[in-house]
Amino acid sequence: MSRILVVDDEGALLKLMETYLTRQGHEVVCRATGREGLEAIDQARSPFDVAVLDHWLPDMEGMELLAAVMGRCADLRILVSSGSLMDVDNLGLPPTARVAFLQKPYPPGMLAQAVAELLQR
Repeated sequence: MSRILVVDDEGALLKLMETYLTRQGHEVVCRATGREGLEAIDQARSPFDVAVLDHWLPDMEGMELLAAVMGRCADLRILVSSGSLMDVDNLGLPPTARVAFLQKPYPPGMLAQAVAELLQR
């Protein structure tokens, strides 16, 4: 299936996302900080298809991470996940950006649906 990078500092949620997405047939790489996520992208043996990024990380603000990821991978589909409300349409992203938002908390099925929709874009 697809290669997915998940970056989230909530350990239990990170493990849940990894388990669920792996059961869906995806290859999943998990990281707990923004810096680790960027390193995973830089060191990847093959490109990721989707990145699921927590908006609030201890080492990096979500928009900073989003910009860094988009700068490294123009074609990467990105799912921003946050407990805070966010309007992706008003972030000033280029029209070619493949970015969606998923409000926390969410059931695993909603994550799978959001990933599937991004992959279809």
